[in-house]
Amino acid sequence: MTRAPDHAWEMLVRETHANPAFERGKLNAALKAIREAAFTEGLTEEGLAEEIRLRCEAWHRHWPHLTLTPTGLARNWFRIMQIGTEQQRSAQQQALDRLREGGE
Repeated sequence: MTRAPDHAWEMLVRETHANPAFERGKLNAALKAIREAAFTEGLTEEGLAEEIRLRCEAWHRHWPHLTLTPTGLARNWFRIMQIGTEQQRSAQQQALDRLREGGE
């Protein structure tokens, strides 16, 4: 019996360049925290992988010289979308809203 792929886990590994062989526990702990935070925002499991990608993109835009780690993303899950100017936040929020509605 094969296990269904966990797209959110795979995206977290890809976006943070984590090494699952050595960081599985930290990845699992970070993803658990991210899921809890995301679900409080009304996100669903189906949209979580894309949300992770978007927030990692925002991380790199706002903190280009800071290394992105799974734990760092989890700890800053809410904060990452609230930094920058009002105009940036507005554009980011609009992009997230479009994603959540299934649009582009």
